[in-house]
Amino acid sequence: MFTNRIPLFTLFGIKVGLDYSWFLLAILLVWSLMAGYFPWVLPGLGTWSYLWMAILGAAGLFASIVFHEYGHALVARRFDLPISRITLFIFGGVAEMDDEPRTAAAEFWMAIAGPIASFALAAAMVVLLMIAPLGAESQFGAILGYLAFINLILAVFNLLPAFPLDGGRILRAAVWHFTEDFQKATRIAAATGSVLAVVLIGLGVLNIIGGAFVQGIWQMLLGFFVYSAAGASRAHAELRGTLHGVPVSRIMRRDLVTVPADTPVHTLIEDYFYRHFYKVFPVVDHTGRPVGVIGLKDVASADRSAPTSDIMGALTEDNTVTSNAPAYKVLQTMQRRRNSRMLVIDGHTLHGMVTMRDIMSYLAVRDELEPDSHAEPAAAPRG
Repeated sequence: MFTNRIPLFTLFGIKVGLDYSWFLLAILLVWSLMAGYFPWVLPGLGTWSYLWMAILGAAGLFASIVFHEYGHALVARRFDLPISRITLFIFGGVAEMDDEPRTAAAEFWMAIAGPIASFALAAAMVVLLMIAPLGAESQFGAILGYLAFINLILAVFNLLPAFPLDGGRILRAAVWHFTEDFQKATRIAAATGSVLAVVLIGLGVLNIIGGAFVQGIWQMLLGFFVYSAAGASRAHAELRGTLHGVPVSRIMRRDLVTVPADTPVHTLIEDYFYRHFYKVFPVVDHTGRPVGVIGLKDVASADRSAPTSDIMGALTEDNTVTSNAPAYKVLQTMQRRRNSRMLVIDGHTLHGMVTMRDIMSYLAVRDELEPDSHAEPAAAPRG
């Protein structure tokens, strides 16, 4: 999802990082806290006092967002839904799922875990403010009060029934549970997200007209983000419905050109890359058993007299798939691993190769032949 990430740390096997857009949010947040919020809550302090308070407040907010996302991630792991990354970006944070929830129950508990974590954090700040000898009018007391308030806002806002917010996922889980129809549930949740997006954009326009330029721009940007995310979710649901029940064996190319492992690199270049113009070839041993994969990047600086086996890449889960694998899952894997080609192998038998272009071509042909196929969603397990 995010291609430009700055890694921060790994906790419980989950990597936390920053998208570059986060820095804009950090600057805007520190400026607004320093120039607006803290002078209003605690007037009479100097600029440097407000600056360090703003920095601590911003750091506390980002820690709160990570805590919120870990709520999602750890509950998702309980339902065997892998989440390996949490990324902070301009609109907050996101726990990046490697797959969709398998049941409505998993969707519900994973979605509600984030707001519960934020409510708990807000309550902890209030308790700390009450028992610690700080006082609400002290500088640290003002920071704790801000963090309690902002975590409460974070929880309540995320509970709005609009996708991709947590409330939208809870709505999807409820519709999914009662209709047993994942695609329909996604379309309804995405529609509420689109409505929220239009409302946010409208409020942004009104604020700009009324003179609150920064607030208005922020609301409009958030509205466009929600609208885009809701649309992407709806498109993914339709794609999942169209590819439901389609194994990769139905789409793969069977007429492969294979390269013997003992082929010299200079022969590989002249007789394979320059003759067939493919970017990747499967490598086989003398029995025809697949033993590796070779691509253009592997031969660019290789010794031309060396055998292909010396420079070929290994067969891994990143570049291989079984013939009965669902095409939708294969497409997700390609997108996640940024690999547009995968060999189709069962055991030691090479059946073919599937590319992202093959899957897109299949979808285009099916859309021409069965234009309403995406409107016939497949039933999903009830949870």
